[in-house]
Amino acid sequence: MSVYTSVSFSELETYLQHYSVGNLVRFEGISAGVENSNFFVYTDTGKFVLTLVESVEEEKLPFILNLVDHLAANDLPCAQPIHLNDGQLFGLLNQKPAVLMNCLEGEPLGTPNKNQAAVIGQTLAQFHHLSSSMEMEHYTHIPQWCSELAARLFPKLCKEKQTLLQHALMEAGDIDWTTLPSGPVHADLFPDNAMFVEDKLSGLIDFYHACSTPYLYDLSVTLNAWCFEEQTSEFDNQKAQTLLSHYQEIRPLDPMEADLLPVMMRTAALRFWLSRLRDFHFPATGEQVTQKNPVGKENLLKALQNIELIK
Repeated sequence: MSVYTSVSFSELETYLQHYSVGNLVRFEGISAGVENSNFFVYTDTGKFVLTLVESVEEEKLPFILNLVDHLAANDLPCAQPIHLNDGQLFGLLNQKPAVLMNCLEGEPLGTPNKNQAAVIGQTLAQFHHLSSSMEMEHYTHIPQWCSELAARLFPKLCKEKQTLLQHALMEAGDIDWTTLPSGPVHADLFPDNAMFVEDKLSGLIDFYHACSTPYLYDLSVTLNAWCFEEQTSEFDNQKAQTLLSHYQEIRPLDPMEADLLPVMMRTAALRFWLSRLRDFHFPATGEQVTQKNPVGKENLLKALQNIELIK
């Protein structure tokens, strides 16, 4: 569980007066998530999810929340923010941006099956198709982000890890990112950010890493997250082919994207290895803070070195 900012009953009760969601009955921290403070909120009208946003600047929230609104308005299943009584999409609680959303049915996934991977492939392609009509705000240049963080972490790594890191950074830097189809993306579509009832998707959640960057990167993040088992360090190529084929039914990759897919998957693995290394070597403080083991993403990066091109 991650709770960086604690909230009292009276503080939350007062905040909820800015919404038309009824009276607060109880609330509890959510045993998931790493970078924000999340709570289940129960009122006399229903169950909601409250997020105190710790991971992004307040200035970026309109981009994120308007993206979610756009997707939901076009029938893509996702958790929608509830508007405050004054029409705004977020407020302030204990000096942190606060977003209230309806609670989706179902559960986040642990290890997804092939049917669920097929659904997420189609959904991600629909997401990219819908977002292509939006402005490319908040562009993130992934190699630059990785290089800046790697410079801080490099002295803390052993020689073997330094070599792996240097090679991955060179590969990521060799991609001409400006030539790839780009737009607003989720950028963090792990199985625990998709709510399912059996094989039916209830909706995508946790858009707080959303940014504008190549769609191929977003696809690579998703392939890595849905098809690599960290406990066994095994990449499920058949599941990856299922996810990719269903993605391409809606949005086929162009030849350049297809050629760059293996190296982009390694770049996506690098990005999350670095973020976990950052959390390990430079931990954030909070009431209850979750850290994920960086070894899993290091092993993913190694596993992808000789992966066959997914067709």
